[in-house]
Amino acid sequence: MKRRVLAEAGVLALMMFLVGCDELKFNGTLNVREMMTFAQEGEDPYTCQQKPDWWNCKPAGNVTINPGQFATKITVGMANGSEKSIKMEVSNNGSNPTTVEMKFDKNIETGDHFLVTGAQIKQNFDLAGDIATKVTNSPEQTGQDSCTYQVQEMVCRAAQKAVEPSEADTKVLTDLTAQVEALDGKPFPGPGGPGGHPGPFPGPQPGPFGPPPGPHPGPYPGPHPGPGPGPGPMPPPHPVCHPQWVTRYGYQYVRFYYETTTKDIAARFVQADKTLADYAGTTSDTKKVYTYRDTCR
Repeated sequence: MKRRVLAEAGVLALMMFLVGCDELKFNGTLNVREMMTFAQEGEDPYTCQQKPDWWNCKPAGNVTINPGQFATKITVGMANGSEKSIKMEVSNNGSNPTTVEMKFDKNIETGDHFLVTGAQIKQNFDLAGDIATKVTNSPEQTGQDSCTYQVQEMVCRAAQKAVEPSEADTKVLTDLTAQVEALDGKPFPGPGGPGGHPGPFPGPQPGPFGPPPGPHPGPYPGPHPGPGPGPGPMPPPHPVCHPQWVTRYGYQYVRFYYETTTKDIAARFVQADKTLADYAGTTSDTKKVYTYRDTCR
């Protein structure tokens, strides 16, 4: 019962593909019984101008294939937003393959049994065939897979460095300090004569009531000690922290099996009551299906 459900699911997936955007790529053999002529549309001129090799655009015309058996790749997919495409690459004894493309409306329904008329694919023959889908599963396996997970951590900005005075500022402060120390106890030089300008408090000052009891010592009795030529380093500020989500890498225990989907196609190019050619090909795809995933750690 399980196998039948899987097979039906594969057919359903194929039918969804034929109206979707995925591609099916078949490898097989084309057996041409009578000479066939395929009408080919030319590439859109505007689209061609956008290509690097715009001079190599395919013109409209006919492609002829003579009788014989040829290894052929067939790709079924979407040509554009409104049309599906069947593209054939027919091997020619090691030379460049002959490429044939047939387009039809995307709304044409097809399934595991299909018939596309000559009018629909713009050819003088019909295309009919069958697609058989088989799905097989490997035994369940276990293992370790690499994975990622998110954790929240506190992130802090680096502490700000103390501000140091510039070299120019240090020199100015050093010169001013030296000048103040050199003037200690000496008259301030100026234009007042050879002795210069007397200091602001030269000594006893006469007044109507006699001299003051003693000389005024002045506001600067001696050199003023200070911390030095610069303000010194500033204390570092407190760091600023905030929570942030961080990605971590780890491993997780898993259980899984491999699902292989195989599609076999048998197609016929039919004109009136005779078969011009037939094609047999196959395509296969394998994917890993998980049945259990443990926590990533």
